[in-house]
Amino acid sequence: MNDFGERIDLESPLSGDFQAVVRLIVGGIAERVDFAFEEIDDLQLAVERLLAEAGTTGSVCLSFEVGEDRIRTRIGPLSQSKVAEALQDGDMVPGQLTLRRILETVVDSFGVDPGDGGGIVVRLEKTKGPA
Repeated sequence: MNDFGERIDLESPLSGDFQAVVRLIVGGIAERVDFAFEEIDDLQLAVERLLAEAGTTGSVCLSFEVGEDRIRTRIGPLSQSKVAEALQDGDMVPGQLTLRRILETVVDSFGVDPGDGGGIVVRLEKTKGPA
């Protein structure tokens, strides 16, 4: 059963000029779920960091499924090789803030799905903490 009531889709250039706009949109969506400030910041950080790894050319689609206490975000298509490399565990240096380490810290779950045209789509899910 799908417990997500609303879906919001948008397309944004990957150019750094639009990062602030995407941050505002993510914050507004998280506010609708009544996320705490820290939870809003976590979701914004996850999206920003993922987009930073995607590069600065082209555009990306962002989809937000909004439930009563959670948000599922899908971002793509992204370059499979760039993002896959950024998500690798590899030889992680203690204290190094890799994309994988950030996502493991700030969202409840994440995954990768095949996208159109050889790219990938990254799924992020964030659930509202107890009041």
